[in-house]
Amino acid sequence: MTVMRTIIRVGMLAWLLAGMGAAVADSTEQLLEKARAEAAEIEKMKKILNEEPDPNVRLAAFNLMIQQGSGTMYDIAVDAGLASADRLLQSAAFKAAIMDLDRLHLTLKVDDKASGDIQKNSQDYLDRQGDQYVIPLDKKDIDAGTFKSGYWSGEVTGTQISFVKSNLDKGTLSLTDDDAVTGEVEFPDKRKQVSFIATGKIR
Repeated sequence: MTVMRTIIRVGMLAWLLAGMGAAVADSTEQLLEKARAEAAEIEKMKKILNEEPDPNVRLAAFNLMIQQGSGTMYDIAVDAGLASADRLLQSAAFKAAIMDLDRLHLTLKVDDKASGDIQKNSQDYLDRQGDQYVIPLDKKDIDAGTFKSGYWSGEVTGTQISFVKSNLDKGTLSLTDDDAVTGEVEFPDKRKQVSFIATGKIR
């Protein structure tokens, strides 16, 4: 009797496992089919952004892709837009990339085009405070391309971001290398003016 029950249980287990195997196979095939469809859609959208001759269509496709707010489509749209020769599309991608940040981390170096005194003051600052400078981006108005945070405020215009802090710190940074910004940042330090070339990644 015990042997018979064991045989029955083994048979039932084999039947269940066979059913599970078929279900897993179906699930895998469905997953692959979904992945293929998504890949085809991504390829189609990339082609529109890169090859469509009508700039209005390119911009409309970009806007549709970033409306997702995150994910693969969003990343592809922003990356393609930043690298585009279409200035409108590039500006839209730049604003999207900046507005997606909580802070913009910059690295400072002495502006070698400044006067000798300012260069000395700037180097003194770096020796004391280090070369890191962080712009917080809170209270963002994505449509307007503006942000505020405490004493900070700023705006994205085209492929530039400008900011002020307490009417003392100020700077303007421009898109470079498709994923970075570079520009001048200046502010008073111990009643002396300092000036730097700032660089930072936006992607």
